[in-house]
Amino acid sequence: MTNFRKRLLIIIGVPLGISLILTTILFFVGSDISKRTDQIRQLRRDLLFRTQLTESLALLRKDSQQAKNYVVEIENILPNRDQLVSFPRDLSTIARQTKVELNSSLGQENSEGIGKLRQTDFTITSQGPFDNFIDFLKSLETARYFINLKSIDFTRQDNNFSALLTGRVFSF
Repeated sequence: MTNFRKRLLIIIGVPLGISLILTTILFFVGSDISKRTDQIRQLRRDLLFRTQLTESLALLRKDSQQAKNYVVEIENILPNRDQLVSFPRDLSTIARQTKVELNSSLGQENSEGIGKLRQTDFTITSQGPFDNFIDFLKSLETARYFINLKSIDFTRQDNNFSALLTGRVFSF
Protein backbone atom coordinates (compact mmCIF):
# COMPACT_ATOMS: atom_id res chain seq x y z
CA MET A 1 0.00 0.00 0.00
CA THR A 2 2.80 2.37 0.55
CA ASN A 3 3.76 2.03 -3.06
CA PHE A 4 0.17 2.73 -4.02
CA ARG A 5 0.08 5.80 -1.79
CA LYS A 6 3.30 7.11 -3.28
CA ARG A 7 1.98 6.67 -6.80
CA LEU A 8 -1.33 8.22 -5.85
CA LEU A 9 0.43 11.18 -4.25
CA ILE A 10 2.62 11.55 -7.31
CA ILE A 11 -0.31 11.22 -9.72
CA ILE A 12 -2.46 13.71 -7.78
CA GLY A 13 0.25 15.86 -6.17
CA VAL A 14 2.34 16.69 -9.24
CA PRO A 15 -0.56 17.96 -11.37
CA LEU A 16 -2.00 19.74 -8.33
CA GLY A 17 1.38 21.38 -7.60
CA ILE A 18 1.81 22.35 -11.25
CA SER A 19 -1.74 23.74 -11.27
CA LEU A 20 -1.03 25.73 -8.12
CA ILE A 21 2.20 27.12 -9.58
CA LEU A 22 0.47 27.98 -12.88
CA THR A 23 -2.44 29.63 -11.05
CA THR A 24 -0.01 31.74 -9.03
CA ILE A 25 1.91 32.70 -12.17
CA LEU A 26 -1.34 33.58 -13.99
CA PHE A 27 -2.46 35.70 -11.03
CA PHE A 28 0.79 37.71 -11.03
CA VAL A 29 0.83 38.01 -14.83
CA GLY A 30 -2.82 39.13 -14.79
CA SER A 31 -2.19 41.80 -12.16
CA ASP A 32 0.91 42.94 -14.07
CA ILE A 33 -1.13 43.17 -17.27
CA SER A 34 -3.77 45.19 -15.41
CA LYS A 35 -1.14 47.61 -14.10
CA ARG A 36 0.41 47.98 -17.53
CA THR A 37 -3.03 48.57 -19.06
CA ASP A 38 -3.61 51.39 -16.57
CA GLN A 39 -0.19 52.82 -17.44
CA ILE A 40 -1.02 52.66 -21.16
CA ARG A 41 -4.33 54.45 -20.53
CA GLN A 42 -2.53 57.17 -18.55
CA LEU A 43 0.13 57.52 -21.27
CA ARG A 44 -2.61 57.87 -23.90
CA ARG A 45 -4.30 60.59 -21.82
CA ASP A 46 -0.96 62.37 -21.46
CA LEU A 47 -0.32 62.03 -25.18
CA LEU A 48 -3.75 63.44 -26.01
CA PHE A 49 -3.21 66.33 -23.58
CA ARG A 50 0.21 67.10 -25.05
CA THR A 51 -1.19 66.92 -28.56
CA GLN A 52 -3.86 69.46 -27.60
CA LEU A 53 -1.18 71.64 -25.99
CA THR A 54 0.92 71.47 -29.15
CA GLU A 55 -2.07 72.45 -31.28
CA SER A 56 -2.88 75.32 -28.93
CA LEU A 57 0.72 76.49 -28.98
CA ALA A 58 0.75 76.42 -32.78
CA LEU A 59 -2.45 78.51 -32.86
CA LEU A 60 -1.02 80.95 -30.32
CA ARG A 61 2.16 81.36 -32.36
CA LYS A 62 0.10 82.00 -35.47
CA ASP A 63 -2.03 84.54 -33.60
CA SER A 64 1.04 86.18 -32.07
CA GLN A 65 2.45 86.75 -35.55
CA GLN A 66 -0.78 88.47 -36.51
CA ALA A 67 -0.78 90.46 -33.26
CA LYS A 68 2.77 91.71 -33.87
CA ASN A 69 1.39 93.70 -36.78
CA TYR A 70 -0.76 95.67 -34.36
CA VAL A 71 1.70 96.12 -31.47
CA VAL A 72 2.99 99.48 -32.68
CA GLU A 73 -0.54 100.78 -33.17
CA ILE A 74 -1.61 99.57 -29.75
CA GLU A 75 1.42 101.16 -28.11
CA ASN A 76 0.59 104.46 -29.84
CA ILE A 77 -2.99 104.45 -28.57
CA LEU A 78 -1.90 105.45 -25.07
CA PRO A 79 0.95 107.83 -24.38
CA ASN A 80 3.89 106.62 -22.37
CA ARG A 81 4.80 108.12 -19.02
CA ASP A 82 7.24 110.64 -20.54
CA GLN A 83 4.65 111.88 -23.03
CA LEU A 84 2.17 112.42 -20.21
CA VAL A 85 4.20 115.46 -19.14
CA SER A 86 2.66 117.34 -22.09
CA PHE A 87 -0.91 116.59 -20.89
CA PRO A 88 -1.33 119.93 -19.02
CA ARG A 89 0.09 121.82 -22.02
CA ASP A 90 -2.31 120.04 -24.38
CA LEU A 91 -5.19 120.88 -22.03
CA SER A 92 -4.15 124.54 -22.12
CA THR A 93 -4.10 124.45 -25.92
CA ILE A 94 -7.61 122.99 -26.03
CA ALA A 95 -8.76 125.61 -23.50
CA ARG A 96 -7.35 128.46 -25.62
CA GLN A 97 -9.07 127.08 -28.72
CA THR A 98 -12.41 126.86 -26.92
CA LYS A 99 -11.91 130.19 -25.06
CA VAL A 100 -11.96 128.72 -21.56
CA GLU A 101 -9.61 129.85 -18.78
CA LEU A 102 -7.95 126.79 -17.32
CA ASN A 103 -5.58 125.62 -14.59
CA SER A 104 -4.64 121.96 -14.42
CA SER A 105 -2.45 119.78 -12.26
CA LEU A 106 -1.43 116.15 -12.28
CA GLY A 107 -1.77 114.16 -9.09
CA GLN A 108 -0.85 110.73 -7.84
CA GLU A 109 0.11 107.98 -10.28
CA ASN A 110 -1.18 104.44 -9.77
CA SER A 111 0.58 101.68 -11.66
CA GLU A 112 -0.13 97.98 -12.06
CA GLY A 113 3.60 97.25 -12.51
CA ILE A 114 6.48 97.89 -14.86
CA GLY A 115 5.29 98.13 -18.46
CA LYS A 116 1.68 98.02 -17.33
CA LEU A 117 -1.18 100.49 -17.49
CA ARG A 118 -0.72 103.61 -15.37
CA GLN A 119 -3.46 105.88 -14.06
CA THR A 120 -2.57 109.44 -13.14
CA ASP A 121 -5.07 111.61 -11.28
CA PHE A 122 -5.64 115.16 -12.51
CA THR A 123 -7.59 118.23 -11.44
CA ILE A 124 -8.83 121.00 -13.73
CA THR A 125 -10.28 124.32 -12.60
CA SER A 126 -11.70 126.54 -15.31
CA GLN A 127 -13.92 129.52 -16.04
CA GLY A 128 -15.88 130.58 -19.09
CA PRO A 129 -19.27 130.53 -20.82
CA PHE A 130 -21.25 127.30 -20.62
CA ASP A 131 -21.19 126.68 -24.39
CA ASN A 132 -17.41 127.01 -24.35
CA PHE A 133 -17.26 124.37 -21.58
CA ILE A 134 -19.28 122.02 -23.75
CA ASP A 135 -16.87 122.65 -26.64
CA PHE A 136 -13.93 122.09 -24.27
CA LEU A 137 -15.35 118.76 -23.09
CA LYS A 138 -16.02 117.63 -26.68
CA SER A 139 -12.46 118.53 -27.66
CA LEU A 140 -11.15 116.76 -24.57
CA GLU A 141 -13.11 113.68 -25.57
CA THR A 142 -11.48 113.57 -29.01
CA ALA A 143 -7.95 114.35 -27.78
CA ARG A 144 -5.22 111.71 -27.95
CA TYR A 145 -5.52 110.95 -24.22
CA PHE A 146 -7.82 108.40 -22.66
CA ILE A 147 -9.37 109.99 -19.63
CA ASN A 148 -11.94 109.00 -17.06
CA LEU A 149 -13.74 111.91 -15.45
CA LYS A 150 -14.61 111.22 -11.83
CA SER A 151 -16.53 114.42 -11.18
CA ILE A 152 -17.60 117.65 -12.86
CA ASP A 153 -18.75 120.46 -10.58
CA PHE A 154 -20.27 123.54 -12.27
CA THR A 155 -20.91 126.81 -10.45
CA ARG A 156 -22.65 129.76 -12.08
CA GLN A 157 -21.19 133.25 -11.67
CA ASP A 158 -23.30 135.81 -13.54
CA ASN A 159 -22.91 134.97 -17.25
CA ASN A 160 -19.88 132.75 -16.68
CA PHE A 161 -19.44 129.37 -15.12
CA SER A 162 -16.68 127.93 -12.98
CA ALA A 163 -15.95 124.25 -13.22
CA LEU A 164 -13.92 121.78 -11.22
CA LEU A 165 -13.12 118.54 -13.03
CA THR A 166 -11.33 115.60 -11.47
CA GLY A 167 -10.38 112.42 -13.22
CA ARG A 168 -7.69 110.07 -14.40
CA VAL A 169 -5.56 109.97 -17.50
CA PHE A 170 -4.20 106.61 -18.66
CA SER A 171 -0.71 105.88 -19.97
CA PHE A 172 1.86 103.11 -20.30
